[in-house]
Parts: sequence; structure tokens; C-alpha cells
Amino acid sequence: MGFSLLAPLFLAGVAALAVPILIHLSQKTKKTAVPFPSLMFLTKVPYKETRKQKIRNWFVFLLRAAVLLMLILAFARPLVDGAMAGGVVSMVDAREVVVLLDRSFSMDYGDRWEQALRAARNVVAGLGPEDRATIVTFAERAETLQPNGRDAVALAAVLDRVELGHGATRYGPAIDLAEQVLRESQLPRREVVIISDFQRAGWDEDTDALLPPGTQLTRVNLGDPEASNVAISEVRFERSYRDGRERVAISVRISNLGTDAVSELPVQVEINGESAATRIVNIAANDAETVRFPGVALPDRPVRGLVRAGDDRLPLDNQFRFTLSPGQALSILVLQHPNATRDASLYVERALRIGSEPPHRVTVKSAAAFAASDLQGQSVVILNDAPFPTGSQGERLREFITTGGGLLLAAGGRGSANEWRDALGSSIPASSGRPIDRLSDRGGTLAVTDYDHPVFEVFSAPRSGDLSQTRFYRYRPLSETDSVAVIARFDDGAIALASSDLGDGRVLLWTSDLTNSWNDLPIQPVFLPFMHQVVRYLSDYAPRPPAYTSGEVLDLAGPLSELDLGEAGDRTGQVVVVAPSGQRDLFSLDGAEILLRMEEAGFYELRSVGRGGNVLHAVAVNVDPRESDLTMLDEEEFASAVTAPGDSPTSGTLVATLTPVERERRQALWRYLLIAVLVVLTVESLASNRIVRWRLKE
Repeated sequence: MGFSLLAPLFLAGVAALAVPILIHLSQKTKKTAVPFPSLMFLTKVPYKETRKQKIRNWFVFLLRAAVLLMLILAFARPLVDGAMAGGVVSMVDAREVVVLLDRSFSMDYGDRWEQALRAARNVVAGLGPEDRATIVTFAERAETLQPNGRDAVALAAVLDRVELGHGATRYGPAIDLAEQVLRESQLPRREVVIISDFQRAGWDEDTDALLPPGTQLTRVNLGDPEASNVAISEVRFERSYRDGRERVAISVRISNLGTDAVSELPVQVEINGESAATRIVNIAANDAETVRFPGVALPDRPVRGLVRAGDDRLPLDNQFRFTLSPGQALSILVLQHPNATRDASLYVERALRIGSEPPHRVTVKSAAAFAASDLQGQSVVILNDAPFPTGSQGERLREFITTGGGLLLAAGGRGSANEWRDALGSSIPASSGRPIDRLSDRGGTLAVTDYDHPVFEVFSAPRSGDLSQTRFYRYRPLSETDSVAVIARFDDGAIALASSDLGDGRVLLWTSDLTNSWNDLPIQPVFLPFMHQVVRYLSDYAPRPPAYTSGEVLDLAGPLSELDLGEAGDRTGQVVVVAPSGQRDLFSLDGAEILLRMEEAGFYELRSVGRGGNVLHAVAVNVDPRESDLTMLDEEEFASAVTAPGDSPTSGTLVATLTPVERERRQALWRYLLIAVLVVLTVESLASNRIVRWRLKE
């Protein structure tokens, strides 16, 4: 058995004992001459002179020194080493307990969350003196809130700070984290207490999460097999233009996830806090209904919207928030040959006007009537078998492309690829001869297509459209150059579609026509999605989602790149993000990525640092609709899936080696030293008073 200290540096305080002793012993008696007129009437008394002071009461002195020594030892945290003192202790019943607390938003159903916290506090209160516990909260992700410890008071304080989340349930990450904590433990008994409503939607049967062998799984099931819930499962937006104004029609899918029918359920749409429309719907048990609202005119600024579908015991999924920004339509200018008929661009115009995601605004003009002002607000220009404009109009069109615009060049009987090359330079391949005629072999087909290219990726999925069914009777041959990328070829190897960059803009060259003359593509079902993908690619269109799901990560560089932060008053290079709960985070704008994980449901606001924090952008976040299904998981099936068969890894006499900190915490010798200090101070006070009274009597 030995003796050691956790903080031995405090022993340096022992040197302080010598200071009062040295001062007391080295102090000499001071002699002061006092003038006196006569000594004849005074009695002469012998004076014994001493050069130094001495300690006259050793008992009191030792008591006071003992107080200082015990205080120093208490701060040094003493502990006794050895098996008898707890270095190696028998811990047959000691448990390593991991509390898995479900904080997904389905736990907001009724009073489930209050029950969950009460159950977790009961587990903490039931910990034995040798038990250790770890609290893990989980939804989509799992998080350890408290390191392993024995202090039930500290664990209870951690539970007081836990808040309900807005994420969906995922059991896999929680089991993985519990497995990690248990494998690192040296205690003989292992137990996992999972407190949840055991949603089936939260369990992935393919997960490989598994607790260590011998782990006891205790389940606290707060679910209700008879639970019912009404939720907004989907919201769709369809944009259109009418009378020069952009409008949006809203379709809301309402699901009744209960065994009782729902009648007279009000469904309301709000725009910027004001009611726009209300519908009443009846939904049968375990059924769904779609509610359609008429088009709402969008103002010239972004708007916030909210869909409400009544109220029930799980209110989070009865609301859907969204943001809508005007001007997301693609404006397309189609220029056709001056000698062409009005119907020369009929198929192109009709195919593009059908588009709604995004909507397309199509203008068809003769190339002879083209003016530079026609490019104002356009996203893509299509030269449909038309010559490239000359003069100032041609210069303005080239500037339009190099500054980020898109251009589609469609060949035909009147257009010339060489004229396009003369106007745009080497970025356009030259024509190597007269049009190739395939009438004699019933037309050619598209044989090689790059399905990884954005134009054709929509056709890569099964049953998404067969481009090989289109017949091409005539097309213009193009020479191969390093400046263009060939993304489609005909069956004879000739180029069908080529892509090139011109400055910041994109150019596509289609070697056949778009008028149902040289091919039958315009009357094929694939023509509409093909044209939509072409203009999306040329305009570099990136849709702005009206809403996100909680837990998603947003790169703020995207929305901020569309804003003029200087006009918004920001001169600091920073932006403040305000969460729905009011929490504020400061982000710097000088990084390549500005990533924000959106954990809360509601509106996140991006505010400038200057001018009082103006709102620059708003992002709507909603809960995951999969979490609305409260169907319960079979507990026995879950338990058998996450627990491995086998006994506890230790047997016989179970022992655990304690660290010095743990041994000192078990022994707590400093507390006894402080008690001894109080006792000694009491004795010293009584002894000093007695000595003073004795001297006064003398």
C-alpha cells in the first residue's frame, strides 16, 4: 500500500509555514530612550534583557501549523494506492449504461417528449455507486451529450438541457454510437436503454449496426398503435404567365395516416402572412387527397408562403413553408430565316411553351427584324436555319453569348455552318461539304450519345425515351476540331450535336433541322424533353427549391451570388444567418463554400451585417414527411436485429482497474482533511482563550 497525490505541486505551500516562524524568532526587542526628570521616587527593578523572541506555547503553535498542513494536503488531493484502497476493486454488479434518447419530431406527438425525459431521469436516478452512464440523443444523427461518469446530478442537468429536434428518426447511427461506447468500457455489465416511439420508418433492415455480445437491451416504448395523424405529404408549384404576369398554382397532397376518417379539414394558403385561399377537404381513413389552389400572381420580389392543414397532436407536419422568387422563367428568342414561313418554328415554339419547370417565354422573330434590344432579358437565342446577324446586331449577339448567354444553331436548307464559323470564330466547326442525304436507306439514326451530358441525361433512365427511333434523312457534315465536344453522332459517325464554349456562354450546333423536314424528331415524344434540356443547358439553369427538408446542408454561396451585397449595405464581407429559433451565426463570404446545416423547421434568414441587418434572402425548411407515418416497429424484431447472441465477455470474479482520478474520487480523503481542519481550529480557539485567561490572572 502506498500514498500519492493527484496535485503534488500544492506541497510547495509547506514552505509558507517557515515564514511566520522565522519572523517570530528573528524579531528583536526595540529599545526606546524616554527622557525623565528624576528617578529618586521610583523603585529599581532588575531587567532581564533578551536578544530574540522565543515560542512560549508550543501546543497552540503546533495546532495552527497542523491546520495549514491539512489545508495544503486537501488541495493536493491525496489518495492511497493498493488493492485494499480501491486500485483494483470488485465490481460484479457495475454497469456501463448507454441511454439512447429519441429526439426526432415524432416525439412531439401528445406528451411523448415529457414521458421520454421522465424515463431518462428515472434511469439516471437508478444508477448504482459503481455504474457509469452515457446519454446519447438521436434523430437523423446521433450525438453524445455527456462523457462517461457516475455523477447522477450532472447527468440530470444534461437532461434538463436536451431539446426536441425537427429531424427524422434513424436508429442505425444511435446503435453504432452505443456500440462504440460499450466496446471502450472495462465494466463487466453492459446495458442499453432506448427511449423511443419505435417508428418503422426509422429502421433500415439493411443496416449493420450491432451491439456487443452480452449487452442487455432495455426498451422504453412510448409509441401508440392507435395513433392517428394528418400531414402535408407533398406540395407542388406550377408556374405560368398570363397577361404579362407570372402566376403560380399550388397543389397540396394531404395524407390521413389514421384509422378514422377526417372531415371538414380546412386547408389554407398564406402569402406573406395574408390568407390567399382556403379549401375544405374530407379524407377517408388511411387515404390521401390532393387540394388544388388557383394561380396566385407573384409580385416583383420574393415572397414567403405557408400551407396549413388543420391541427392535431403532431402539429409540426401540418404546416409547409415555402419561398417563391419571380423571374425564374427562361426567356427564349427564336430567329428564323427571313424567307421562312411563320410555321417554320412551330414545333420549337410549342414544345418550349409547354414547359413549366421552369416556364418558358418564347419570342419568334425573323432574323431580318432582329434588333439588339431584343436580347434584353433573354436567356437563350435559337438560330433556326437562320444566318448570323451582321453589323451592330451581330456584335451585340456575340457579346450576349460571351457574357453568359446560350446559343443553339440549328442547320437546315438555308443556313450555312461556314457563315456561323465566320461570325463566331474557331469555336464553331466548319462544314466539310454539301448536306448528307440518307433518303435512299430510309434515314439514319442516332447511334452514339453521351448520356452523361446534361442534354441527354434525362434519357439515361429506363423507359425515359428512345432517341434511336428518330429517323434523320438529311444533315450537314462538320469537320472535327479540338475546340468542340461531340455529344451525339449518327450511325455513320457524322456529328449530330456538338458543344463549345464562347467566353462565359455556351453554344450547341445541331446538324439537322427542327422543322420536320430533314428528320421526324419534332413529331417524336422525345422532342419535348430534348428541347427543354437543350435550353436548360444553354442557360445554365439551376432551379431554386421553394423549400428544404430539415437536416439538409445548404451552400450559401449559391443564393448570395445572386445578390448585390453592396446595395444591401454590407461592406464587411460577412453575413448573419438567423435560425427559426432566433439563434444567430456569423459567416464569412471569402470562402469557396459557405455550408449551413439547417436543423430547424421554419424560415432561415440571411441578413447583412450593415444597415441594421437587412434581410437578404430567406430559406424555408420543413420536417421530413416520412416521419409523419407513426406506424410502429416490432420491438422483438428490432431487438433481435441489433443484439448479438453470446454471454458477457468476462466470467468468475469480475474486477475493474480504476484510474488515479477515479480512485481519488472514490476515497475523497480531502473531505476528511477539511473536517479535521474544523476540529483542530475549534481546539486551537479553546486553548488560546484558556491561555489568555490564565495569563490575565497572573
